[in-house]
Amino acid sequence: MWKLFIGIALCVAINTQTQAEPSEFIYQDQGRGSAKEKTMRRLYDIIPNSSGSAAKARLVILRTMQSIRGPACLLEEEGEGFITCRWDYKGHAIFHRIEYNDQAIQIKYGGGINAYECENLVDGFCYKIHRNYFKYGANFRKDLSRTL
Repeated sequence: MWKLFIGIALCVAINTQTQAEPSEFIYQDQGRGSAKEKTMRRLYDIIPNSSGSAAKARLVILRTMQSIRGPACLLEEEGEGFITCRWDYKGHAIFHRIEYNDQAIQIKYGGGINAYECENLVDGFCYKIHRNYFKYGANFRKDLSRTL
């Protein structure tokens, strides 16, 4: 029952953010146990939007979500300048908030359940979480870059 409550609370938190804008990732050392800067940059650094069109960036994001092998990347929510997608894997879930505009695309932490709950969140960037979160996210970022 508590997992359902967390999921509902997470969806409410995600729904309160209706507008987005990619922002430069500036690493802030969070001390022991937080991810290294290099690891975080592989996921959170901005991807330049070479198309120059927010509409094309949106299409690239949706196409990349469709083409992912393994667990499906499901569309959870969409608003002005962002898409929230969800991966479900063995009872755990990751929510990525992908923000985009004419110049850039950026992945941010959108939430998680069980192993993927962020222990230290700063400005949409998670510093302390299960190590696989960064691996999965970096692979998704690479796929976005290639599709773009």
